[in-house]
Amino acid sequence: MPGMTDTDDKPVPSCAVKMTKSKQCGRPVHLAPDHDKQPVCLMHSKDPAKSNTQFQAEFERILAEVKGDGAVADFFGFVFPASNHKGKTFAPACNFVETIFTQLANFRGCTFAQRASFRGSKFTQGVDFRGAIFAQSASFQKATFDQDASFMGSAFTQDADFCFAAFNQDANFYRSTFNENVEFNGARFKNRAHFLGSKFTQCAHFKGAKFVQDAVFTRSTFGKEAGFDGATFLRGAEFRGARVFGSAKFRKTRFRHDVTEEYGLNFSDVQVEHPEQVEFYQTDLGQALFYNTDVSQVNFTLVTWRERGRKSWVQRWSLLRWVARRRTSRFCVFEEAVDLDRSETLRPLKGSADERNYGLIAEIYQQLKGNYDAKGDYWIAGHFHFGEMEMKRLHCRWRIRPLRWLSHHFSLVALYKYASAYGESYTLPLVWLTAVLMFFALMYPLTGLELSLPSGGGLIGYWNWSEFFQTHLLEHPSGWWGMLLHSLMTSLSVAGFQRELRYSPSYPWGRLMGLLEISLTTTLGALFALAIRRQFKRS
Repeated sequence: MPGMTDTDDKPVPSCAVKMTKSKQCGRPVHLAPDHDKQPVCLMHSKDPAKSNTQFQAEFERILAEVKGDGAVADFFGFVFPASNHKGKTFAPACNFVETIFTQLANFRGCTFAQRASFRGSKFTQGVDFRGAIFAQSASFQKATFDQDASFMGSAFTQDADFCFAAFNQDANFYRSTFNENVEFNGARFKNRAHFLGSKFTQCAHFKGAKFVQDAVFTRSTFGKEAGFDGATFLRGAEFRGARVFGSAKFRKTRFRHDVTEEYGLNFSDVQVEHPEQVEFYQTDLGQALFYNTDVSQVNFTLVTWRERGRKSWVQRWSLLRWVARRRTSRFCVFEEAVDLDRSETLRPLKGSADERNYGLIAEIYQQLKGNYDAKGDYWIAGHFHFGEMEMKRLHCRWRIRPLRWLSHHFSLVALYKYASAYGESYTLPLVWLTAVLMFFALMYPLTGLELSLPSGGGLIGYWNWSEFFQTHLLEHPSGWWGMLLHSLMTSLSVAGFQRELRYSPSYPWGRLMGLLEISLTTTLGALFALAIRRQFKRS
């Protein structure tokens, strides 16, 4: 760079930009009033026509002159007209704080032997850190990536800081390696975020990060701690095939929740070394997939599950309807509703007549049921017991449509559902029991009721109740409603196994109906007792 005085010993205007540690830049001013509000040097000027040759020469001079332990190559606030550093080794610590890269920043295959800080830097075009090696700490805190940012295959040997970084296009960390802690707290991903196959050896924190498009962590490895507290995933969060060796926290994490059949969280095929250290707290799992992942010990606390038969709150058009359905709605897993084009594993097995792989879904329900049972939360465990039985009901070996319909609606499992919601409702058996008693009370007069008296009785039915009561004046109450009352008492007595009945069903059809009533009422009574036990059992 030119000297600081001219031939007349007049002071040459110098750049007043304060570098690191408030040290003034002091380089001669590069006059570009159309682009710089205040006069600055060539290195800080935003002039697009400035000499790239002179800029790069000064850049290399700074690198070459930095020697000694603790020395830093200071590029604070520089405006790079071009930056092609492919394969370069940066020996000293480098300070790229608040720098601006106006063209493609090519750091592909570079090695940063010491600390590298790009804090607050702005990459207006693409940036390429593919295969880069950061031997010491690396900071991209509050950096802005206006175009694609590629860190594919890069290696972060020490801590990496991407807190509050803004990725306005694709962020590609495919198969990157983070050997120490990495922070993405408050980062913003406006397009796809690729962490496929990445390796996080120590802590990986994404607290408060926002992913506007898909976030892909497929087959990633989390060695110690993965924190997504308060993160927002507006589209899909893909963790399929990931490996979690330590803890994973999803506290107040916001996942996709809409009326579509696309998942918001795919936590399937995840290998969890310590499932008790995986936690979902105060988050909506209505569109989450967990198949082929052991969730029997995962901590689900105050989470929201999908409601069976309902898609979204926007469909609750009536408050009364919403309140009524809240009393009967049951939770289910999203595997029952997800678009099979997005999750082919849930397709039915070869040769199966089912619409989905109901056996695989049933395994999820079994694990969730055991999970909540172990915590003593029998109410939610009952929801997943219902789902498990639904999968058993829907599974059918028949391919002929009418036979499948009959199996779905009139099999023993289906009847179990109608009678007591698979043992989860004690009101249903009572309703059915009442209906059965009333039904036989109405049916017995069709075949006739025999009055049992020492002096001889008679037969009463719908066809002769008037003449019967005229003949038996002492029988009260009388009239048609009296006949029904006597029939109801008979129905109750038969259900209660009473042997000596004042009015007994006539032989043979009445007796046959009596046997049928006994079988139905005993079954419903057993279902009622089972439901009571399931609802009020205690560990």
